[in-house]
Amino acid sequence: MERIKIRSWGDLSGENWSSLILGNGASIAIHEEFAYMTLHSIAHKKGLIASTAPVFAKLGTTDFEHVLLACWYAERVNAALGTPSTAISAAYEEVRTALIEAVHSVHPVHADVAADLQRVGEFASKFPTVVSLNYDLSLYWAMLVFNAIHGSWFKDAFHDGEFQTNWEYLRRPHGHAEGATLVFYPHGNLAVARDYLGDEIKLAVGTGAAGDLLDTITRKWASGHYVPVFVSEGTTQQKIAAIRRSRYLTNVYEEALPSLGESLVVYGWSFDERDQHVLDAIAKSQPRQMAVSVFTGQPDGDQQAYCHHVFKAVARSLSDVSVTFFDSMSPGCWNKPNP
Repeated sequence: MERIKIRSWGDLSGENWSSLILGNGASIAIHEEFAYMTLHSIAHKKGLIASTAPVFAKLGTTDFEHVLLACWYAERVNAALGTPSTAISAAYEEVRTALIEAVHSVHPVHADVAADLQRVGEFASKFPTVVSLNYDLSLYWAMLVFNAIHGSWFKDAFHDGEFQTNWEYLRRPHGHAEGATLVFYPHGNLAVARDYLGDEIKLAVGTGAAGDLLDTITRKWASGHYVPVFVSEGTTQQKIAAIRRSRYLTNVYEEALPSLGESLVVYGWSFDERDQHVLDAIAKSQPRQMAVSVFTGQPDGDQQAYCHHVFKAVARSLSDVSVTFFDSMSPGCWNKPNP
């Protein structure tokens, strides 16, 4: 098997990259606890869904949002028919509480990752577009930190909590910001929520209160008025089904991913077959160049095996793409300090 060269990020950073794609490795680089199995597995391990495990199984899903919506609609149907809903209400409460506790068990607090957030903001600001396949708040926090200094540089196309589907105009610099980076979450984010009428909003805190964001979000969930919009597990078919339930995710999937440009940087993405739909959508932008990070903290054989895995995954959706690999621990890369 041909040996593949893994370069330093410094060798590639000067090129004109159009977009940055972030996978779970980007979150793990900031906080090791993000190397969890799945939120459903954590909740099961902690005994948080002892009564509702059959509901997940019956619906054939490990997606909390799917189960929460099913319970909510079941309550409404029973109310209309005059049928008691005590058991369904209890199931809804258990699933909601399990989700909140599972998220808190793996998510860091803002103060513990503050130094990383500054470096992440600097790194991500070099790209016109950033898409994060992670649901956690690391990138969102980094955006807030960077914008507090540089103005409205990072934009996620939400205005007053509502998503703007005509987001292309946001690429123009605004105010005293000297540039602009658009950020999208193809699998949603903890900060994106939906009420049961189907309206989707971004949950936010006031300026300078970024550290309170996680607690604000989970309080909103606990109120019973919102469920999160994020897709953290399931097969590629299940993920597409979840995407189609959301206007925000559908817009990102159909409009943002197919317009990422010709030169892509990928950091921390496993290229798992469960994300094949993401590659299929990206293929519509006909990229010609892709730089993919490799975690060099693993044995050399595993590094080489990953590179060959990427080649195969890319070949399933993309053609005529030149793939280069770089060390994810390179100085100045993602949250790594410059020397």
